Amino acid sequence: MVTAVILAGGVGTRLRPLTFTTPKPMIPLVNRPVIDYILDYLAGYGLNDIVITTNYLREQLIEYLSSRTELTISYPEEPSPLGTAGSVKNAGITDTMLIIQGDNITDIDIRRVMSFHEAHEGLVTIALLPVSNPSLYGIAELESNGKIRAFKEKPPLEECFSNLANTGLYIIEPGAMAYVPEGSAFDFSKNLFPLLVAKNEVYGCVVDGFWADIGGLEGYMEASRWILEKQGFECADTAEIEDTEIQGNVAIGEYAKVETSVIRGPAVIGDHATLIKSKMYTSVIFPRVILDEAMLHNSVICEDTLIKNAKITESIIGPRSEIKACARRGEAFSF
Repeated sequence: MVTAVILAGGVGTRLRPLTFTTPKPMIPLVNRPVIDYILDYLAGYGLNDIVITTNYLREQLIEYLSSRTELTISYPEEPSPLGTAGSVKNAGITDTMLIIQGDNITDIDIRRVMSFHEAHEGLVTIALLPVSNPSLYGIAELESNGKIRAFKEKPPLEECFSNLANTGLYIIEPGAMAYVPEGSAFDFSKNLFPLLVAKNEVYGCVVDGFWADIGGLEGYMEASRWILEKQGFECADTAEIEDTEIQGNVAIGEYAKVETSVIRGPAVIGDHATLIKSKMYTSVIFPRVILDEAMLHNSVICEDTLIKNAKITESIIGPRSEIKACARRGEAFSF
């Protein structure tokens, strides 16, 4: 039997201010919370027994997922943040585990990784994906039989010995948890994997497919583009669109209102959002955002924000903000 574990305890520092009031798994991604995509991905492989390790704003996640009655979901409580491996140890799981990060959107073939794991006798299998900039990730060097010879977490570019990145998708045997101390913060990549690599207990399965870490703006937008490309243009029946030019892959949510505007995808308009005489390029606006004679480019605007007569470029604007008659270019901003 395999138990799926979603690591969702982080505070989402790289996505602030999006995560000031919302846990990262609950952030809207093409008008659905991130966690829904992960659960659907796991359920598609018959993984319906799911443990979610969560800490920050966990009540929001638990309340939202109470409607997913087709799944068996548990939420172990942590007395204090225990790190990725520590939180799994705390869960007391006795089955083989499939671990996935709560900020990863992917279509990696789980069956392929499981088959690879079953063909070896190691305690851990890590799904590895070739990337162009390995310094952003944990990287692994493989022996000819797939055993990981060397593993290092986010080395400087000049110290990268491989382009195979740790995707955060693991198959872990319960015996690996014996190496994780009780009640202490302990991380898979920084602590457990280097220890088990030295004991010849870790294998790497090279995979392909789509994979994005939505924990930063670049990854969030990449995942949005991927989902929009798969579904194409999508507009809720309750939305009102008038005298507006729409190009590319765009998702328009329930009860949205768009008048005399230009939208060029990939772009997402949240539920109950309003655009009036505005332009929106490669951007995402959350529910109840109002754009009034505004222009957005490569930006994410959080819920209940008003932008009037303003130009916003390459920015994240926090919830319940109000921006009028200005230009903004940057990464994160909140009132």
